[in-house]
Amino acid sequence: MDAKARDLNQIFDGTISFQIPLFQRPYVWEEEKNWEPLWEDIQVLLDQHLRKKRSRGHFLGAVVLEQMKNVAGSISTHQVIDGQQRFTTLQIFMIAARDLCSKLNSEKYFERFNDLVTNKASKVDYEHECYKVWPTNSDRAAFKLVHASGGLDELNERLIDEPSLATENQQVIGGYRYFYCLLRDWISGALDEDDEKTVELDERLDALWQVIGNALQVVVINLDDDDESQVIFETLNARGTQLLPADLIKNYLFRRAQSQKEDIERLYDDYWKSFDAKFWRTEVKQGRVKRPRIDLFLQHYLTLMIRDDVRTAHIFEAFKDYVINSEDSGLVASSLSAQPTTIDEHLKALARYSRAFRTFSEPPVNSRLALFLQRLEAIDTATVYPLLLLACDQLLPGDPAEFDRLLQVLESFLVRRMVCSLTSKNYNRLFVDVIKGLDKEGRVSAEALRNVLQSYSGESMRFPDDAEFRNAILRSPLYKWLAQYKVRAVLAGVDRALQDRKSEYLEMPDNLTIEHVLPNSWQENWPLPTDLAIDPDAKVEFIAKRNVIKHTLGNLTLITGSLNPSLSNSGWEKKRPELVKFSKLNLNRYFYPVSGADDLVALWDESAIEQRGRHLFETACLVWPYE
Repeated sequence: MDAKARDLNQIFDGTISFQIPLFQRPYVWEEEKNWEPLWEDIQVLLDQHLRKKRSRGHFLGAVVLEQMKNVAGSISTHQVIDGQQRFTTLQIFMIAARDLCSKLNSEKYFERFNDLVTNKASKVDYEHECYKVWPTNSDRAAFKLVHASGGLDELNERLIDEPSLATENQQVIGGYRYFYCLLRDWISGALDEDDEKTVELDERLDALWQVIGNALQVVVINLDDDDESQVIFETLNARGTQLLPADLIKNYLFRRAQSQKEDIERLYDDYWKSFDAKFWRTEVKQGRVKRPRIDLFLQHYLTLMIRDDVRTAHIFEAFKDYVINSEDSGLVASSLSAQPTTIDEHLKALARYSRAFRTFSEPPVNSRLALFLQRLEAIDTATVYPLLLLACDQLLPGDPAEFDRLLQVLESFLVRRMVCSLTSKNYNRLFVDVIKGLDKEGRVSAEALRNVLQSYSGESMRFPDDAEFRNAILRSPLYKWLAQYKVRAVLAGVDRALQDRKSEYLEMPDNLTIEHVLPNSWQENWPLPTDLAIDPDAKVEFIAKRNVIKHTLGNLTLITGSLNPSLSNSGWEKKRPELVKFSKLNLNRYFYPVSGADDLVALWDESAIEQRGRHLFETACLVWPYE
């Protein structure tokens, strides 16, 4: 291993090509974290140069290079093992500087900067060798466009015909725009802090050239034949470079494929290319933190494939172990699907399951999956995703009806446990066990899943039967025990089931609030039975029971907006018509006035609350059945 500090002239001068392998991550540097600090450093050096102040070389960090075996007479080619973000940024910066020199009719400095970003066509054999730095596959189209545009206006015009490049490659395009505008303003003097001295254009361009070409320095580490580039790449990452587990996995798989003489371009195009799209790097919330969508997918995928819980911090190491051990076909005993054993098969499996996972983010409108995922947000667990991946892979697109039935079984299990206030603490282990149970069943179906779930017992695993579910709905103060969004989801599910099948179901508005029918503050307008006045002990017991039953599901409903406190706490005669007026939900048809003896809620008391609780339980059993 050879390490030397070199300026950009020394690195990029001559006919040389730095190639970023397709298994590296895309260009991800951004304005606030990366471009702005780089520009601030460069601007300090520029100002020092213009003021004739002596300045030391400014170090930008390190790059790790691996010499590629070249055919005699071909150009010197290096693979960028680490530091590709830095190299790509410097090239974008120098392309912007070159284009501005062209706009200013400075042929001398145009040629100088162009020599640092372009190899002469007469010196190369292939088109891509014209570029000093050749980016990874997903960035090439945008980089070529930036390299050839000649200026910001020309770039924007060309993007009109290729708008996808502006959205999918925001960083490459955005980096050029950022540096072009700053350099343009600096060269014009718009960024000067004082106007005491007018700096001539040639003086500014010379300062720019001297700083970029000579003052900026990079430690270049050239690997010897004996150095293991993959180990070095992983070690550098472990010491602070912010790479996603997906980046490490991509690097590992494609390096392994390359060493096995696989066609890595084909593997990339067939299986990995879609992972480099913005969709997969978008951060989404799961639990308390936000993580890139691709890391969530890999964690769930790996949990499914190895039938074991995988922690966030261990995704890459677990994946590496999985690939190494996968040559042993007995690694994971599964009667449901064949395990991949080659790199080609691993990449193919990743691509196949990723299509299922993407469906979870973009489910078909009004589908059973969309409804399940909406309710899953209230249940607040992501541990079911490995099971969902398995179900999607086994049942879709062949048997969508069975897939929907399986979702209902899974949802029933989760909602019943939530309503019964049973712990979700060990769901990660539980659902790994469920997948193993389906392996033993030898099939993925609603019936097989129900068999597995109903075989469990104990606080952390059991599937609450109707008796336990009924007791929770009638007796448990769910409003106090569960978060309000969870109670709201249960009531919304019941409301949906009460919909007249002949009419179209209208999606519930977002501004629904939970209302206590018997008010939370009932003391003023909801008097106690008169006979309790002569029995203090009975009165205390009655009040205690009322303060529990008021929080049970039978006394809760949903309304649009909220009643003002005076209406909310008023007596039943006044509150009932207001309750009906404020909500047209199916749930509240129960309170509509009925003439004569058929009016079951003419009086709203403990007995009426329990009766409505039984009604809600019966409906809830239709939504979330046990059998």
